[in-house]
Amino acid sequence: ARIGQRLFLRQVGVLRGPGCRVIIHRLAWLHCASVTTASLYVSSQRTLYYKVRTMKTLPLWLFISTAALLCPAAWNGNAVAGDACEEGFLPIFNGKDLTGWVGDTKGYAVEDGSMVCKPGGNIYTEKEYSDFVFRFEFKLTPGANNGVGIRAPLEGNAAYVGMEIQILDDRHSKYKDIHAYQAHGSIYGVVPAKRDQLKPVGEWNTEEIRAKGTQITVVLNGVTIVDADVAKAGEKGTLDGEAHPGLRNTKGHVGFLGHGDRIEFRNLRIKELSE
Repeated sequence: ARIGQRLFLRQVGVLRGPGCRVIIHRLAWLHCASVTTASLYVSSQRTLYYKVRTMKTLPLWLFISTAALLCPAAWNGNAVAGDACEEGFLPIFNGKDLTGWVGDTKGYAVEDGSMVCKPGGNIYTEKEYSDFVFRFEFKLTPGANNGVGIRAPLEGNAAYVGMEIQILDDRHSKYKDIHAYQAHGSIYGVVPAKRDQLKPVGEWNTEEIRAKGTQITVVLNGVTIVDADVAKAGEKGTLDGEAHPGLRNTKGHVGFLGHGDRIEFRNLRIKELSE
């Protein structure tokens, strides 16, 4: 998304006026990740520049029709559509209810288009995934603890029978003595993550988890914090000394692993990776 936004903002340097500010604001909201889409939008708006100079504001109907053509999912009433125009990504949360999710659905609620652990336990997608890219946003509360289960079964401790990518306010004082493999973004018990990439508590973070074969990559706020082959990571035993049979799973559910703390999630979307 940032690539598309940067390209757009560079190219619209020639545009000025209140109508243009509206255009920039709305495209930033849509944040379509496709550079091609952003470029097409820029080209179309350059032709409107001289009209904007004389009219001062862009006709609302013209903006809506243009944006709808470029990214229809953004206008479907789903506040979490977000990056639905990213190529190959599909939303897995509709922003209205927990359709498509199983597990502790009573421990999670939908508030203002976000999925909220308030607090809850484990909640999973009905569907199983093998190789994929999962993107989402989350907002922590002080000391909050959760996790992303990947290739997990519906029963058992996902950190072991599947894999858990830690979600943790690891700057909180109560976590000052945690092991490196317990920090935010770590593959719990197996691979430690690069630390101090979280935004301040109460702000939205963006995260991407890529699972391709045994290679697991975690990107937090644009920074790669884990990039590891879990087959090799567990060859001589895991860091926590526990058995992690889930490292060998080739498919399973994706979900959130609550530990009794409030955390908000939004813009959940996934792309399955073909061979």
